[in-house]
Amino acid sequence: MINNIFYHSITRKIIVGFGSLFSDIRFHRKLDGDTEQTIHVPIAYAPKEKWIVRLEQDPTLENHVYTTLPRLSFEITGMSYDATRKTNRMNYITCGDGTSVTRMYSPVPYNIDISLYCLTKTQEDALQIVEQILPYFTPEYTMSIKGVVENNVIIDVPIILESVNIQDDYDGDFNQRRFVTYTLNFTLKANFYGPVVSGKIITNTLVDIQDIKTNVLFEDYEAVGSPSTGNVTTDTWTINNQ
Repeated sequence: MINNIFYHSITRKIIVGFGSLFSDIRFHRKLDGDTEQTIHVPIAYAPKEKWIVRLEQDPTLENHVYTTLPRLSFEITGMSYDATRKTNRMNYITCGDGTSVTRMYSPVPYNIDISLYCLTKTQEDALQIVEQILPYFTPEYTMSIKGVVENNVIIDVPIILESVNIQDDYDGDFNQRRFVTYTLNFTLKANFYGPVVSGKIITNTLVDIQDIKTNVLFEDYEAVGSPSTGNVTTDTWTINNQ
């Protein structure tokens, strides 16, 4: 059954699009009411644990490292089939250019779970970052991606904010660094498409009506159509008197 090689990179496009939504978050650190510093929050695809381990190994950040705070990271945590969005699997999506036609079956709906982690040194930094995210999800935000390039299929992906969890690691001695971690859990409503099958457009139709016992031809019909306009250009109907 699975004998076609195809890859629409839908998951990769969704991940890139999701990360780009949070790629330009900035906030101000103020001193006595005046803006002291404007900070751009970097984002990368990586589990939260990787950043925590790196920071614990170098708590003073005196070495030249890739990880600094604050920062955002995100990762896929799961995928599940969504039966509530299921459609007739025998339906086709067809696309033609006048000479050829391509088609593929209806997509398969899946939910993709993604966790977004916000790691900061202080609660104030975390609150400024999270407050710039929450107003856009009520509780969903719809993102559009180019799903299947061959058929020019644009996919609208609803991004639903499911929950926000807070963890403040303030306990410990003076050598242990404090982490404020906000975990935002999202569900993305994605569609996955099968292979694109190419074919020709039928422009000429021949119909013969005959006696199945004697093979005597009674009538024949021929029609030629134009794929660009959808009109019949030639319509010939012949009656044979026997």
